[in-house]
Formats: sequence, structure tokens, C-alpha cells
Amino acid sequence: PEHGEGGAGNSCLFRHLHAELHIFPGVVERTAHGQEVESELIAAVKFGPEDKIRSVVGDVVGKMEETKVHYRQYQAYILAVINALTQLSQQYDLRINDMFGVQTDYFEILTKVEKTENIRQYLTEVAFKMNRAMEEERSNTTKNVIQEARQYIQENFRDPDLSVEKICRHLHMSPAYFSTVFKKETGQAYIAYLTDVRLNRAVELLMTTEDKTYIIAEKVGYPEQNYFSYVFKKKFGVSPTKFRGAR
Repeated sequence: PEHGEGGAGNSCLFRHLHAELHIFPGVVERTAHGQEVESELIAAVKFGPEDKIRSVVGDVVGKMEETKVHYRQYQAYILAVINALTQLSQQYDLRINDMFGVQTDYFEILTKVEKTENIRQYLTEVAFKMNRAMEEERSNTTKNVIQEARQYIQENFRDPDLSVEKICRHLHMSPAYFSTVFKKETGQAYIAYLTDVRLNRAVELLMTTEDKTYIIAEKVGYPEQNYFSYVFKKKFGVSPTKFRGAR
């Protein structure tokens, strides 16, 4: 399997790099900023924007060029960066072949890097691909969560205690984050969306049944008839009774 092979490749590469850095101890001293820059690169790939990615990749390559290290040291450092990116790809379940433009396996990436004259451009392209794929994955995850929230509201709007906190316990999300993404995806705040669902159902019941107003209020999640009438009139401009009388 792709991930299994990748994992073995990572382990192998770690040993390879460890040996390289011992053969050339200067690379550790002369690139003490190395891990810090790698962390910056990972953060840029995760969250963008593309200008930031381009800038950090420039730092990654530029600093090594500036220090004028031995070619083997330079190569070992670049491989460490590639290794960090492949680990990130696996963490987010991205297809390494697609991200790195290779056909076979992990070690083809190393060959490709060795043959690539413009390593800055190659790393930038890889980082862009990863960033876009991660953004798409996050977006799809958010859409799925909001779809689940809508479904939950449709099934539970009759519950007068259907609060943000209650739906978030069901979704295993923080109320603050849920409220932000819900409004972004639906264009409405949660309470406004829930109110619309309840009142649309109330209109349906007013038009198709002879139920008393207080019964309809309870059926759509308003135990207090007066409050139901207030919310209804605020949206439709007339009381539930007058609305029904005008049908």
C-alpha cells in the first residue's frame, strides 16, 4: 500500500540523512536555523497564502546557497525538507505521487530532486499543490459538517432546547467555531436559520391543519404561544391567526 511504503521510505531516509549529517557535521552548525525554517515552511503550506509559501521556500533554498555549504550538505538539507513535506502529505492523506509529480514511489522523489536544477521552483510548485489540496479537504470537511448540522436541525427543530451548545455536542465542535463556519456556509447565523425552519413549518401547519395556534407553536419548538406569535409577526408582519385568516 502507498502509505505503508511511504512509511518505510521515511524511516530509511531518516537513517540516510542522519548518516549524511554525521559525515558533514558543519551542516548542523551552519544551518542551525534549519528546523525553524522547516517549521515555517510547514505552517505556510498548511495555511498559505501563496505569497507566504513563495517567501518561505525562498528562505529555505536561499539560506543554504548563502552559506555555501558542500554540495552533499546542501543535498542532505534539501532532502530533509522534502522528508518533512512527505510526512505532512501522509498526515493529511494526500497522494504523494500527485503532490511530488512522481509515478512510482518515495525514492523517485529523491532522484527527481537530485536532477532538478531549479530546486526553488520545484519546492514552490510542490508546496502550492499541497496547500490547495489541504484547503480543498478542509472545505469539503466543513461542507459535510454543515450538511450534518442542517439535517440535525430538520430532525430536531421541535425541541425547544435546540441550542448551539446542544448541536455542537452532537457534532463534537466548539460553539464559536461552529457559529463561524455555519454563517459562512449558509449566509445565516444559527439562530436565524433555526427560526426560519420553525416558522416555515408553522406556515405549513397553519395552511394545512385546523390546529390551534398554541398547538402549532409547540409542534415547531415554541412552548410559549405569546413568544411564537411575536417571532411570527416579526417575520411575516401579521400574527399567526391573521395569516391563517388570509389564506
